[in-house]
Amino acid sequence: MTTAAVLGLVAIIGYALVAPIACRRLTPSVATVLLVVGNVLSAASGVFILAVVAFTWIGQFPLVAQRGAWSPVTLRTDSPVPAWPAAVAGCLVVLAMVSVAVTGLRQVRALIAVHRACRGLRPVGELVVLDDDRPDAFSTPQPAGRVIVTSGLLRALAPRERDVLLAHEKSHLTHHHAWWNLAAGLTAAVNPVLRPAARAAATSVERWADEDAARTVGDRRLVATTLVRVAQLQTRFGHPGMVVAATGGDLETRVRALLAPPPRRRPLVIAAAVAVFAVGALPAAAVQHTGESLFEHAEAQQTAQHTAQQTSQHTTQHA
Repeated sequence: MTTAAVLGLVAIIGYALVAPIACRRLTPSVATVLLVVGNVLSAASGVFILAVVAFTWIGQFPLVAQRGAWSPVTLRTDSPVPAWPAAVAGCLVVLAMVSVAVTGLRQVRALIAVHRACRGLRPVGELVVLDDDRPDAFSTPQPAGRVIVTSGLLRALAPRERDVLLAHEKSHLTHHHAWWNLAAGLTAAVNPVLRPAARAAATSVERWADEDAARTVGDRRLVATTLVRVAQLQTRFGHPGMVVAATGGDLETRVRALLAPPPRRRPLVIAAAVAVFAVGALPAAAVQHTGESLFEHAEAQQTAQHTAQQTSQHTTQHA
């Protein structure tokens, strides 16, 4: 179990370091899916491994062993994990759960604040124009998703730049980008090692919308210059964490991507990523199998001891 657990944790760290770099050459939509799915699998695998390791120690407490009907002595003897690493693993699991709960609550509060701010406004289709001099534009998650644009930003942009802005935000709304960002953010809350991959996912989400806008207006350079102009206008403007803004992600990376030819589809890279995900799940499966074997053996020993006691009592009574 110890070797499998260490390999699993090393694999998660390796993924966190390599994935953001490997996904740069993929189409943004594919990169987003791979990064978010990879983050979710890595976060879940890490918590699962730590939880199993921790429970090999927790299960040795007499009260827990009594409820589970296994032998604490046998479990303590068979367990390959010392007490202190198992206790640390348990603490990490608790911290991860607290962190993801706090992060999720903040995101929900941000979403509620945005919807309250837009209450009473009449949308034109899916577009809501806020009477605000601050230059900003963002989209809120489905259901009841909206593209929110301030009047100050609309006045500051030329007609073609407005087309770019609205096409970009429409892409966020159509492809539910806010939920992809939320999932990536929650995985980073579970495991801080995944933060670089989560940031890469946020940039991929923005590049996805950039590419959609470029196809809509037919001018990649115009999209790049519009992004730079909006970023320059937004010197003092901040936005809630759950919405998706036009200037989110790594702006320099986005502009460079738009000034380059459109990214090509790479099926071999996608197949390799899927294979890596499958291989990455093996350590967690090994930890799960070993954990089950430990508790099954401890349960069998408890049953054998109980049977032996009953037989001894029955023999004594007849004697």
